[in-house]
Amino acid sequence: MNARTEKLVRWFMFSVLVSLVPLVLTYLNLWLDHREARLEMLAARGELLLICTTLGAAAVGELFPGNRDNPVAKLLVAGALILLILMSSVCFAAIQSRSTTDPRSVFAVSLLLFAGTLPVAAGCLYYSNQEIR
Repeated sequence: MNARTEKLVRWFMFSVLVSLVPLVLTYLNLWLDHREARLEMLAARGELLLICTTLGAAAVGELFPGNRDNPVAKLLVAGALILLILMSSVCFAAIQSRSTTDPRSVFAVSLLLFAGTLPVAAGCLYYSNQEIR
């Protein structure tokens, strides 16, 4: 396994999957208590958006400082990830400031941003290892 692949696997196992553990445990606790356990309930208050923000910020931080290999690609993934981080942060703030929200809508937006954040964050990590040969 090369260094880039190893870094991506390590990031996925110890950052992405570990960050999802509280949501999985919440689901299991609801299920064990015989309460309604729907997926949208897990992210009804924007929890997945916080995970997006954290994963994105950590990944974009890996690019800097770095060498000058592929500067355009690095700028594109960094810019896209910063945009996703900002969108996740704004959505989380909007959800928290409302007295009522539609859990399905929050879940849909959260899932969309999460699905966008993962590959772009992986791109940042991929390009952060440019100096490894």
